[in-house]
Amino acid sequence: MDYKTAIAACIADMEAIKAAGKYNIEAQVRAYDLLSSLLEDADDGILTVDRDCAAAYSATYGHYAAILSESFDESALKNEAAKMLEPLEKACSDARFRAAAAASLHEFAKETFQTWQTAGIFARRRALKALRERAGFRLEQHRIGNYVAKTFDLMNQADADFAKAQQALFSANVSYKIQPGLYGKIAAVLAVEQ
Repeated sequence: MDYKTAIAACIADMEAIKAAGKYNIEAQVRAYDLLSSLLEDADDGILTVDRDCAAAYSATYGHYAAILSESFDESALKNEAAKMLEPLEKACSDARFRAAAAASLHEFAKETFQTWQTAGIFARRRALKALRERAGFRLEQHRIGNYVAKTFDLMNQADADFAKAQQALFSANVSYKIQPGLYGKIAAVLAVEQ
């Protein structure tokens, strides 16, 4: 991590919090990520931070510590984080529905194929008609086995889309980064390294 840039961003965030009187989720995430990186590098014994940069951070934090403490509103930040997740939750729910529908269609295609192989002509035609209606596109009468394979591919694609939507939702969830006192913890780590 480029500590000089990250520390400068956190200094700017502290000044913005002082001016606005409240935290925003982006500032909270930057502070959490900086602290996490600092602690990880300190544990590995490879933490090197520019002394002037660390001193500037410590001075800014010392000046704004009381205001930062008063301005922290955990519930407001959690609400902001939850609002950010709403479109992703909807996309994930839609993808889950499409995956379930594709799996159901594939199972129905397998059942129709079984009927096609074992039942009489009228049962075969009814099963094929029902499958065509459910699928929403034309199916050749003599290629029903291809349809089973096609629905399997559709099911796999829908499952992959659902997994991707789930991963996007999980990676966008930053509620665990909403913790009080991050700026003070950063100052403490930087003070040890000076």
